[in-house]
Amino acid sequence: MEGIWRRIIPARQRQEFFRCGNVFGTNGKCRDRVKFIKDKAKEVAAAHVKGAGDGMRRQRVERHIAWKPPMQDWWKINTDGASRGNPGLATAGGVLRDKSGSWICGFALNIGICSAPLAELWGVYYGLLMAWENRVPRLIVEVDSEIVVKILHSGISDVHPLSFLARLCYGFFTRDWLVRIMHTYREANRVADGLANHAFSLSSGFHLFTSPPAHISVLLLEDVNGSLRTRIVND
Repeated sequence: MEGIWRRIIPARQRQEFFRCGNVFGTNGKCRDRVKFIKDKAKEVAAAHVKGAGDGMRRQRVERHIAWKPPMQDWWKINTDGASRGNPGLATAGGVLRDKSGSWICGFALNIGICSAPLAELWGVYYGLLMAWENRVPRLIVEVDSEIVVKILHSGISDVHPLSFLARLCYGFFTRDWLVRIMHTYREANRVADGLANHAFSLSSGFHLFTSPPAHISVLLLEDVNGSLRTRIVND
């Protein structure tokens, strides 16, 4: 019936019926099409605000990101993994620094073929090993992979393909020192990222650096100087 009505009554006349129905209908309110659309727009906007408040959708804002040195009596290690494919040729890198941002030591690891999360975990494992061997009593580990941070915070199933390496990392947490695992943005993890990419040019295996490679020194200095980089993040 509605389809017949639409064919018989011209569009302009249907608009008049729409207005009259709202003016003289049971609600007694004048709601023409313009006002109707405005009202609907308000409803959508209100729903968006409510959804954001309920955690359904978060506003994205611009922030300035920089590497920050650890607090007094703490050391910080930043680690990163890189993979050219998933799986693909993979590497990892990390740097240990003190409260002034000074280089203590760093590493680059040419892994071979593996997945991106596995490369990230190898970076954390060797970072923990390097810090332990340097007798660091209080350590902050920063990683830019949210997946890896979640694994290290929440645990992992025994049947998960990353479980064996995750448990090697867990073993360090029970030793006689304090370790905190934290997520950071890539913009604050550039030295570790540079070391991981540097590892692609190295032979397979673990490479320890008691001083930073020349091209890494530039990134290190920028971190010490508090260089800021812009990123759009969830508020």
